[in-house]
Amino acid sequence: MSARRVARRRLGRLVFVILALCIAGVLVASQLGIFAQRGLLHKLKAEYITIDLTGGKYRACPAVAAKGRSEHFRSMVGRLKPYAAICGTYYAPDLKPLGDILINGKLVCQGGARQGIGFTSKGKIKFIERHGHSRMNWSGCVSGIACGPRLVRNGKKDINVKRDGFSASAATHEARRCAVGATADGKLILCVVPEDVTLSTMADAMLELGARDAVNMDGGSMCALYKNGKFLAVPVMPMSNILAVYALEK
Repeated sequence: MSARRVARRRLGRLVFVILALCIAGVLVASQLGIFAQRGLLHKLKAEYITIDLTGGKYRACPAVAAKGRSEHFRSMVGRLKPYAAICGTYYAPDLKPLGDILINGKLVCQGGARQGIGFTSKGKIKFIERHGHSRMNWSGCVSGIACGPRLVRNGKKDINVKRDGFSASAATHEARRCAVGATADGKLILCVVPEDVTLSTMADAMLELGARDAVNMDGGSMCALYKNGKFLAVPVMPMSNILAVYALEK
């Protein structure tokens, strides 16, 4: 065999080895989730958490500030000791929440917000919508919180600020955003985008996270997110309420 043919064979083997290593690297990186942040989420520097509530290891429930109507986020986390937490619904200048808050089957606050997320005793996530002047129907839920506008419905972007009780300017207003959502298999998504974005961009971020349904929460300077000992976003002002996720002891 000529030296040229031997060289070609060796080169072919080298190319094959390099390709094999590249493919293996891609597979490993994919398994580690390295590529998960290379899209819009990475661009927006989003922080997010996905939690499976159906396995009986976690439960989600809103919480209100202690001893009065406001409490710093770090204080609430220290007092409640949740596994994860995100800011809740909007509140008025007197710090009264503007959306329904359901805790352990009791409606502790009634507000005018028209979109909400509820949780059953089995960890199923339900998205609740208020129509007209009727109250939100929390039947079947043991906990829940209302805010808005809606961002995603049935896997597609669904933003209608007028329907959800907001002014037309809300559709184009840019701010730091928080949202909660659920995947098609029932996992809870908590997400904070620290960049100023529109509701439409926030909906795109939730879709990239695999949300089948999602609702916008309070945001701006009130953006807050915590997970398992780490504060991923801390608001500058005391808070009226949050949505917390607790790890259940076995």
